[in-house]
Amino acid sequence: MATAGDARGAGPERAYCPHLPASGLVTLDHDEGHHLVRARRARVGDPVVLFDGRGGSVLARLVEARGEAPVLDVLGPAPDREPRRRVVLVVSLPAAGKADDLVASLAELGVSLLIPLRTRRTAVEPLELVARRTERWTRLVREAAKVNGRSRLLEVGAPLAPAEVPGAARAAGGTPILLDTAPGLPPLGERIAPGESPWILVGPEGGFDETEMAALATVAVPAASLGRCALRTELAAVVAAGIALS
Repeated sequence: MATAGDARGAGPERAYCPHLPASGLVTLDHDEGHHLVRARRARVGDPVVLFDGRGGSVLARLVEARGEAPVLDVLGPAPDREPRRRVVLVVSLPAAGKADDLVASLAELGVSLLIPLRTRRTAVEPLELVARRTERWTRLVREAAKVNGRSRLLEVGAPLAPAEVPGAARAAGGTPILLDTAPGLPPLGERIAPGESPWILVGPEGGFDETEMAALATVAVPAASLGRCALRTELAAVVAAGIALS
């Protein structure tokens, strides 16, 4: 279902267009055109929101739907559903299929940046996984933006070790927060102050080892809990993102 900017309910179809003119005609590429006309069955005269993945979006009208490269006439700017808070998830990624689902979910929620976390217990080599899945993840984050009304795409950053995260977060104006399964810790929502950009660390199955925990403690990274139940990595990341963005 397409989303109508900042309005409620269904709205115009949405399509990704990396080069948006302020006005005039624009032609979609084969994949986007096929999806809009064949899969979504847009017709001449229909309104369509075009977004460039970098925060730009315009309202257009479909003027030619023949072939695999539909043409649209740009009418003017369109509203966006950018979250009020920039949220970064730093996650020890699971294997390929679960990683795909995680990327799609975080993108649809509105997470700004996903950073693969390299730990001693991480099940897969992050660089290798990202290289193998980049093409698929690109499609997934574009599809997520067609659903959630956001005009910026989820980015996937370079892998980091736990000890590197606090410095990277603070250099970017973010606040690192460590998810921990200890139920006595403050809830995650209480750790995020108004206006903060949280960088939430989600460790691997089995957790961080003693050396990694010590490194995070040395630089005073606060810890938070998602409740009394321990969750799998991919579910914990999605729950944490939902709390941070709510």
